[in-house]
Amino acid sequence: MAGTRTLSLSLLVIAVAAALTASCAVRIPVGSDFREATDAHETFVELRFVTNRRLIGSGTGDGYFGDDHGELSAGSCRVGFRADDSRGEVLRVDTRPVETAFSGTVPESLVIYVHGYGEYFAKNCRRAALLQHRLRLDGRMLLFSWPSSSYLSYRSDAKDLEQSTDELNELLTLAAETVGHQRIVLMAHSMGSRGVIDALKNRSDAAQFRAVIFVAPDIRRDVFRENVTMLQQKVSDIVVYMSDHDRVLWLSTTVNVSGRLGVAKESDIEHTTFIDVTPTGTNDISGHLYHMLNPAVIEDLRDLLGTASADEKRAFHRVPGETRGFWQLQPLP
Repeated sequence: MAGTRTLSLSLLVIAVAAALTASCAVRIPVGSDFREATDAHETFVELRFVTNRRLIGSGTGDGYFGDDHGELSAGSCRVGFRADDSRGEVLRVDTRPVETAFSGTVPESLVIYVHGYGEYFAKNCRRAALLQHRLRLDGRMLLFSWPSSSYLSYRSDAKDLEQSTDELNELLTLAAETVGHQRIVLMAHSMGSRGVIDALKNRSDAAQFRAVIFVAPDIRRDVFRENVTMLQQKVSDIVVYMSDHDRVLWLSTTVNVSGRLGVAKESDIEHTTFIDVTPTGTNDISGHLYHMLNPAVIEDLRDLLGTASADEKRAFHRVPGETRGFWQLQPLP
């Protein structure tokens, strides 16, 4: 009986998480023609991706990817945004050999973004394109799209991410050989943080990547501490963004019966920067997508990634906490 109650609670919590984080978008119909841009689209973003999703259908000679594992492949998706809507609409998907994924990248740092759970391919493209645009990373960002699916598949997604570690490492190796370790910044959101940690753990090369940025990481605090020494050997800088307003991670804490790294809490770990964004408020009902919706966090990430303009005035700043390496992001007085 107790097991049944626990299972029911888990399903209820996951369903609530789905309601909190789901957007109003509809899955792209497989096998149909790609959408045409309209006058209503104000902004267009070309986003590069590498995926280990299986190709399941095609439009006008180009493909969509499903929620099952497939061969590693690359491509780009064109996303159009209307002036009054940040959700975006995928207009076109093009595929290419994975070996060409980094051709034409700008001679600066490259951000490899690993998404969280519950994101089918079209949502991956839309959200990552919005992030790329708002962080001013045109030509400097690449999405790794692993086969997550719906918000009701938390356990299944965790397993799919675990099974994607080898492909993520294959991508990191190719990126390092093509652009160099010190040009690569890894950015992971939510559950994607587990995949990045597992991938780095399995790497044997001694060279360090430039940085790893964990945003709203859905990973146990004790697991992070167990791996922080390894991380310090594999990357030059470690940055963790966290928030007490993150309802999704509070629900994850209940489901997993363990404290999540992305819920704000002062920590003192050498060579690791923790940034509590709680004082900046929340910009969506879930409180989980602040890296693409919260102007304060976007401003801080631009500064961190070097994409802020020289004459840009900041509206927020980091205030040191009581422990070393812990900061709060607060409005400037």
